[in-house]
Amino acid sequence: LRRRRNVTCGAMAATWGAAEGVLTQASSLYAAAVPKGVAGLGELQSKLTSAEASKAPQERASALIALARLCLQVNETSDAEGYALSALLLFKELGLGALQNAKNFQGKLGSVMTLSPEESAKRDTALRPLREKLLTFREIGLPEGEIAMLLQAAETQLNLGKPEAASILVKEAERVVAREGGAQELQEKVLGPSNLILAKVDLARKAPQRALQHALAAAKAFEASTSPQVAQVAQAQVAVAEAYSLQQAWVKALEAADKATEKFKSTGDKTGEALALLATAKAQQGQGDREKALQSARAALLLAHRAESSSSACSALTDRARQLCADLRPRQAAAKVDLQVLGVTRPLDHCVPGVSGPSTLPSKPFLGAQRMVGTQETKRLSGLVCVVTGASRGIGKGIAQSLAEAGGIVYVTGRSSPGKETDIILMGTVDETAATFGKMGGTGVAVHVDHAQDEQNMAMVKMIADTHGRLDLCVNSAFYIPKPDMIFFSTPIWNQPMRFLNEQTSVGGLNHIGLTVGMLPYLRRGRGVVINVSSWGSQMNIPVFPMSYYCNKATFDRSMAALSEKVRNYGIYVLTIWPGSVKSERSIMGAKRSAARLIDLETVRFTGNAIVQLGSLSPDTLRVYSSKHRVLSSADVLGWEVDGYYHQGDLHTFSTGGRS
Repeated sequence: LRRRRNVTCGAMAATWGAAEGVLTQASSLYAAAVPKGVAGLGELQSKLTSAEASKAPQERASALIALARLCLQVNETSDAEGYALSALLLFKELGLGALQNAKNFQGKLGSVMTLSPEESAKRDTALRPLREKLLTFREIGLPEGEIAMLLQAAETQLNLGKPEAASILVKEAERVVAREGGAQELQEKVLGPSNLILAKVDLARKAPQRALQHALAAAKAFEASTSPQVAQVAQAQVAVAEAYSLQQAWVKALEAADKATEKFKSTGDKTGEALALLATAKAQQGQGDREKALQSARAALLLAHRAESSSSACSALTDRARQLCADLRPRQAAAKVDLQVLGVTRPLDHCVPGVSGPSTLPSKPFLGAQRMVGTQETKRLSGLVCVVTGASRGIGKGIAQSLAEAGGIVYVTGRSSPGKETDIILMGTVDETAATFGKMGGTGVAVHVDHAQDEQNMAMVKMIADTHGRLDLCVNSAFYIPKPDMIFFSTPIWNQPMRFLNEQTSVGGLNHIGLTVGMLPYLRRGRGVVINVSSWGSQMNIPVFPMSYYCNKATFDRSMAALSEKVRNYGIYVLTIWPGSVKSERSIMGAKRSAARLIDLETVRFTGNAIVQLGSLSPDTLRVYSSKHRVLSSADVLGWEVDGYYHQGDLHTFSTGGRS
């Protein structure tokens, strides 16, 4: 294997025998064109045109190679690549090239590289994007092109924050020089740029000693070249300054940065000047002169903004200058305010320091006011977007008021409106409900919706989407009782009309599924809590209600349980809550008619407070609840009533635990 690899490396590193005349002619054309500058470029293009007209392929190939070399001389690598590719196509037509003329090989065999599997994989990754371009220049005998492509790619990798890949590419460029016998011209092209890139790599790795060695070597190589470039020397000086800064040799760093600034200023390179000024600011900061350092950083930021380049390197330079300005800008210490101690001086379970509780009082008399009653500490749902369906009266109204008191933006829905009450005995509208929220610390929006109509449900979804783009808490509470009440309640089943079944399942059953599914995209963007206000009537008969009521609640519970299984993994948590016997307007009216006594009833706000408790839980807890306890009793969540009464929980556990 080693023998065969040596032969292959030797063949690809060949100096073309049959193509030697073409390469010699190209070198002569290049040498004649270099001193003339732009005029020389024009002469080469004219010779290329005449060669194409006279159909002289060898002269055309020579002109293309000379043009490629001249473009590489002025760092126009993309144009050089185009000329090289055209020359390669001509070489194939003429039967020239390394593989066709291996027998005429006169150079030296390339040394066999011994790399570990990891090093080989890294090398392959770094060279893979360049392989085609490198082979193009190698096939036409133009190692300058290989070197230029490798060094340019190394700079790109360095700007992308990949110093290891940059160092691999620099080593490949040095191997190209060694393969070509260490020609003086190629060494001059590689020595300065490679050392500069390696210096930047060492700076990225926080290795100041090696960075300084490479930077000084780069500066020396640039200054000793036959055609020294001022900008390259200045870049090396910036690297020297940054290396000295890492060593905290601030005086030497400032001296090198000043030299680089003068050189960049003489060439009109605003980006380079900004880079040098940043090095100056860093050195001045190290010396403790923050005012001068800030001036230098601001000048660097201004130059970076004025630079016409829109490359990622220029953007990174602007960000560096902006960050350095922010670090150097003086900060004023916050004014110290001596607050008088009122109340307790340390936190306790039942009081807050400086607000409540007997403790050390100020010795001096004072006149002041302190709000001791309020709900500021209970704003658990502050700013959350909530929807409560069926909130004209009853438990829906109580839930909406609890959410508003917790700081939510509450949309209340119903068919009722001022002058068009849906129940002339119980009265109540969503407008009246929403009007009370301002005093409670929340925001109320009344929406007139008939949830039996799909078009109106979708209009409600669109309004939430356009206004907020998200929904945090959706409470499905709307329920329809067919009229008249006297037929609905306590009527034998054979006297109950079939319309009861259709009317009750349309509102209070299936409509909630449709509305919730429409809200799913916006629930995913919010907290994603869906709470269904149902009843234990889905599990057992309550004598006063007709059969349609049980079908309604069973449809509601089972459909929502199925939906919970589908959406739980997408951050939407569906829970069902069963209130106990509720002291609503309807139950109060029924008790008056029948002369019954209402004992141990839950207020309409009790379930609302339980829903506030559920809505403020963490997503992990909600996920567990929606999976294991999809149905909860209000008293299971919250024990204490608003009037101080304590409700006994865990009364409906036969249906709340586990999965069914």
